[in-house]
Amino acid sequence: MADLSEQAIWLIQQGDLDGARAVFQFVLDQRTTVFGPDNPAIATDLANLGNVLAEQHDVAGARPLLERAAALREQQCGPDHPDVATELGNLGLVLEEAGDLVAARAAYERALAIQTAAFGDVHPSVAIALANLAGLLLHEGQREPARQTYARADRIFAEHLAPSDPARQATLSALRNLT
Repeated sequence: MADLSEQAIWLIQQGDLDGARAVFQFVLDQRTTVFGPDNPAIATDLANLGNVLAEQHDVAGARPLLERAAALREQQCGPDHPDVATELGNLGLVLEEAGDLVAARAAYERALAIQTAAFGDVHPSVAIALANLAGLLLHEGQREPARQTYARADRIFAEHLAPSDPARQATLSALRNLT
């Protein structure tokens, strides 16, 4: 199954989201048959498929998969593990796209708290969580808090990432649009 997941990742890199979706669905179906639907071993498969659906803007399909992935990851790793924060960040993006801003904020804020507790205030994972929260603030029309949060994320990215890194570029672009 790991080889198939690697194939799906390759398909994503080639721009074939439909192909990746089919492979991730197959892997999820097979592992669910073997392990059962609530086994923590399938959290990654749920997240992979959910993230591809999110990339395809299928929020109705992505949301339940990412919610289950986050719950299983929490069961597997504990509530304060950085992997839980990653799942929450991905879920938050889908919730925001679906228009559930209250739930998205809760997911982002919890992800930020977990990442900060795990890594301190100046880790790239914290910057990613900050950038997600900043995007939500902007979505809510809170321009100044969004600008401040993006600026904080960029200061962290500047310490750890090259200027050409996509996460840093996205944050810089958001900051330019807010000035």
